[in-house]
Amino acid sequence: MLLAVLLVGCGRAEERPREVGEPVVHRFGGPTMGSTYEVKFVGGAAIADVQKLVADELAAFDAAFSQWRNDSEIARVNAHASSEPLPLSPRFAAVLQDALAVAAATDGAFDPTVKPLSDLYRAAKKSGQPIEPAALAAAKARVGYGLVQVRDGALVKLRPDVQLDLDGLVAGAACDAIAAKLPQLGVASFYLEVTGEVLCRGEKAPGQPWRIGVVDPRADVVGDDEPLRVLALRDQSLCTSGDYRNRTLVGGKLLHHVFDPRTGSNPEHRIVSASVLAERAAIADAFGTAFLVLGADSVQTIWPKLAAFGVRGALLLGVDGKGDLQTKEFTWPQEER
Repeated sequence: MLLAVLLVGCGRAEERPREVGEPVVHRFGGPTMGSTYEVKFVGGAAIADVQKLVADELAAFDAAFSQWRNDSEIARVNAHASSEPLPLSPRFAAVLQDALAVAAATDGAFDPTVKPLSDLYRAAKKSGQPIEPAALAAAKARVGYGLVQVRDGALVKLRPDVQLDLDGLVAGAACDAIAAKLPQLGVASFYLEVTGEVLCRGEKAPGQPWRIGVVDPRADVVGDDEPLRVLALRDQSLCTSGDYRNRTLVGGKLLHHVFDPRTGSNPEHRIVSASVLAERAAIADAFGTAFLVLGADSVQTIWPKLAAFGVRGALLLGVDGKGDLQTKEFTWPQEER
């Protein structure tokens, strides 16, 4: 039989025959968060039990963080137009605290209060009409990570009309939550991918690590889907953020979904993809978004303090005016073949 060995999410799948005596890798997946997820694991745990655990965690994250359900916890948080403390679930409080920590470390390049600006960009993309300066100014006034706090498990808004958008790290946080529970079923070696964010533990077989590829952001243009980088992912996460395939011409101006929460404008630099290695997927996910905003020079400035977050490496990809790829690596591991 043939066994899918990886390169998914950030790269592409490869196939090779399973060798005699090599452990069977169980695999399943499905839709989630407007995209898909995939799980691969080694061991004797019943697939049905693992599927149920994963489905339960993904459902819990949807109930907490979905921007598309009126009954989600984040909908209740955003409807709370008051400075009175609002009790949060432990799950929500933990994710928000991660978001606020990354916001502080990046001087607001990542910001969980960005929803008013996100709504403006989404509406502009749908209508094809440019964002009005007055609307942009009004939205910016409601954005700033210093406007919210978590106190004793409750949310405190320092401005009542602040609203949250945690999509920049929710998929990674879901990977972390699933990874924390899989050992309860005796699953120690596994690969998780949720909407392209990847977390791996253990190996497929002795000496055979999970192998992940980082895709060329120009793949749709240059017609080459071979991964630019391939690395063995052992007991860590790889999350990639990008804007190259999410650009729209609005009012004669190129608009994309990555914008600086501090200015409300798209960054001027040409970084189009940021891949981050970290111990936790939520952290890798959030810093990937922040690095797209910051650009290589600003990432270089803050890099020394990111080890405290468990950040282990980053690969920034840019495209110059001629369409040529530019790369910048920060303690990125050597490729393993």
